[in-house]
Amino acid sequence: MEQGITKTTGDPMHEVKEGTAETAAQEWARGWPIVLASLVGIALCLSPLPYWALIIIGPELGAEFGWNRVMISAGFLFMTAGVLIGAPVAGQLVDRYGARKVLLPSIVALGVGVAAFSQMTANPTVFYLIFFVTALLGSATLPVTWSKAIVNNFDTHRGLALGIALTGTGLFGFIASPTIQAMINAFGWRTAYVILGLLPLLISLPLALLLFRDEKEDRQLAAGADASARPLLSWIWQPLLLAAALCGVMLFLLARPGGAVQVIWLMAAVLLAYLGYVFFRSRDDAASPLPGLSIREVFADYRFWVILLSFLILGACVSGIIANSKNILLDKGYTANQSASWFIGAGVIGLSTLFGRLLGGWLADRIWAPLVGFIFLSVPALGCWILMGDMGIAMNTLALILVGLAAGVEFDLMAYFVSRYFGMKSYGRVYGLVYAAFGLGSGTSPIIFNLLRGDAPDYSGVLSIVAIGFLIGSVLLLTLGRYRNFAAH
Repeated sequence: MEQGITKTTGDPMHEVKEGTAETAAQEWARGWPIVLASLVGIALCLSPLPYWALIIIGPELGAEFGWNRVMISAGFLFMTAGVLIGAPVAGQLVDRYGARKVLLPSIVALGVGVAAFSQMTANPTVFYLIFFVTALLGSATLPVTWSKAIVNNFDTHRGLALGIALTGTGLFGFIASPTIQAMINAFGWRTAYVILGLLPLLISLPLALLLFRDEKEDRQLAAGADASARPLLSWIWQPLLLAAALCGVMLFLLARPGGAVQVIWLMAAVLLAYLGYVFFRSRDDAASPLPGLSIREVFADYRFWVILLSFLILGACVSGIIANSKNILLDKGYTANQSASWFIGAGVIGLSTLFGRLLGGWLADRIWAPLVGFIFLSVPALGCWILMGDMGIAMNTLALILVGLAAGVEFDLMAYFVSRYFGMKSYGRVYGLVYAAFGLGSGTSPIIFNLLRGDAPDYSGVLSIVAIGFLIGSVLLLTLGRYRNFAAH
């Protein structure tokens, strides 16, 4: 193996590497173009682009169309539904055909989809349909695609490389919040959506074409070409039919009283169905030339279910606060510009996310990663307590920073855990499923926040529940145990 022999001790906090064939400097010399392209691509991918746009533009839609917060945050439900179907399918396609072939057309679909929000009418159905289709077709731009090339080309500094690339979401969050507000002030929200849609087309797509080339993956896929010859259409026609049916049922349910709760249960059922689908369609895993566990071996490992549940809970807690951060601050008496500003508003979340990405990735290379996750993902419970009270701008900013740091390590740790505990054989599918669970939590929590808030003057009651969620989700990570030793096989 190129990465050499890895010896693990009985202490799960440490992994000792000996006889590595490739030094850290050689890793970076070969892999820096992938990290750079991934940094920009993740900054402008599906998870931050339409997400942050709605956080800032949402109140404008309410003012123009008369939509309440529940109606606006329902857009995240349709984004989540698209991800629940699109992310696992993208993972399967990436495992079969390679990241680059799946990524490039998805970037185009994402850019066109985001720009399409500029054509919205007062009918919320148009809003929901755009969100759903954009998420479905843009799912291959999610970190699962970019990160596969990174974990495939980095071992010694895998955590740091992931951390650098995944700072993209924090970088965009920091820049986007006040910048989008400035666009709205200068040009209106429709033009802001057009500009945002052009960004992946003009920036991340050219960089991906030039720099995102994983020669190691190309060789591995070529070695197993006969086993990967299944036609592309056979992988996607069933999910597309399911997507159409799911979108139609969701629109029908949302038109009824209490329909949002029914939609959330429906999406949970879809996630369970996809888990079963991936498991029963995994008979040909043994043909893969990559090291690691097959899908069926992954499903038999308790760590997979711990990771799935933990990131579902933590994704819900983090995203619920971030998606409603502007509303939380508006309820505290902030102005629109203050609530979106860089250093006291929603923008500070993006800045702290950026630092969380780098620090979390650096620590994961040196300390047992579940412990890193526990520390970063439990302290936002303190932030919830701060936001529940009336403590002034400085303390509110500290609370947002703690949430941003937690958001910073989530993506790093998902990719890190999947690669360290399950290997590369089924990486795309496993990460796609974990991300789908994370997406279920993060996509449904914004509307759950507003449903639970109801007519209350603020989100204090909701935040008390979220604080408990942070503690439960972070403690679960401590049960994962030591890493697997795939390099020795």
